[in-house]
Amino acid sequence: MMTGMDALQMKLLQAPREAVLRFIVSGIHSLTIQARSFYEEADSSSQLLDINEAIHRLSGHLRDLIDAQEPLSSSRIAGITANLTLMPVGELARIEERYL
Repeated sequence: MMTGMDALQMKLLQAPREAVLRFIVSGIHSLTIQARSFYEEADSSSQLLDINEAIHRLSGHLRDLIDAQEPLSSSRIAGITANLTLMPVGELARIEERYL
C-alpha cells in the first residue's frame, strides 16, 4: 500500500527539475514561518532546533540540485520528503498541489 509520502516521492521523481526546486524553496519558506510560531513559547528550543536542521538539509539539497548535472536520485527525494514531515499536512499538500 502506497503512503502519502510514497506518492509525493513518486511525483517528485517524475516532476521537471524546476518544479522540484520550487517545491523545495516553498517548503523551506513554510518551515521558516512555522518556526516563528514557536518564538513566544516557553521551552521551544527543541522545535526550533528540529526546524532549523530541516531547513539546513533542504537548503543543501537545493544548493546541490541547482546544478543540472546533479542527479535527482530516489535517496535524495527520500531525504527531501523526510525533512518536510515537520510541516503541517495541509501546508505540504498546498505546496504539492501548486508545484507538482
